[in-house]
Order: sequence, then structure tokens, then C-alpha cells
Amino acid sequence: MGRPTRVLDTETIISLQPLSTKCLACGNTARVVYHTQRHVTTLQGHFCLSLIIRRCHQESCLRYHRPYRPEEEGQWTLPYGEYGLDVIALVGMLRYRHHHSLAELHQALRDRGMILGERTVLNLLARYEELASLHLSEKSHLQKIFANRTAAM
Repeated sequence: MGRPTRVLDTETIISLQPLSTKCLACGNTARVVYHTQRHVTTLQGHFCLSLIIRRCHQESCLRYHRPYRPEEEGQWTLPYGEYGLDVIALVGMLRYRHHHSLAELHQALRDRGMILGERTVLNLLARYEELASLHLSEKSHLQKIFANRTAAM
């Protein structure tokens, strides 16, 4: 059974579209193929992201029929996420810097006006841990890239 559609009176609608109207691989026009929506809850409130999706229709292209989504979407939330990156960062900070328990994390988010369950807080904490481990595992790789760039300048 799917999740019920939520309707929020305080939801702000923000329209996002890809930066380029051209295919990133072949340079041909990438046509608008559909519009979709994502609902995201951040520390600033509830937002409905109205997304314009484009695709390349050149059959010889490497990105043929692959969706080209707005780049700005990644600044809001992780793929398939319902909560903003700021919420994930807050949960991680409260847990690991201030040593809050799961119940205290839940209460801190409720104090900020967010309505969510304890299991959702646990899932947000897991997303934070994934992001932190990814950052730590890629740290040496990133340092090499930046070292090469500064040496070239």
C-alpha cells in the first residue's frame, strides 16, 4: 500500500529546471518529457519541488532516453529522500557532538515544529552515518585531486 498524499497549507512550491536545454553528451536539444514533484521538509519548512525533466532523443547518443534532472535538486535532499540535508546534518550534530539519545533527537526535532516518528529519526541518523563514512573514505582521493590542482596553478 502506498503512502497517503499529504497536503500541507504551509507548503511552498519551488520550480526547478535543468541548467542546460542541450544534451550533456551529444549537444542536441534535450526535450522536456515530463514534470514531477517532490515533497521535502527542511528546517525552514515544507517545500514542494516542481521538477522539469528532460531527455535526449538522439538514438546514437550515450544518454539516449536517460532523464536529465535539475542540478539544484541535489542541494535540497538525497535521492528518494523526504527530509533536507540540513535536517540530516542537524541529527548528526546532535547525536555525535552533543551525545543526544534517539528520544532526545526526536524531541529536538519536534521542538523545531517537525512532525515525524522515532523510526524516521533513526533513518535520518543512518543517512548521516552513510554520508560521513563516504566523506571519510574519499578523503585521501579528494586531497590528491586538490593537491594536483594547486600544483598546476
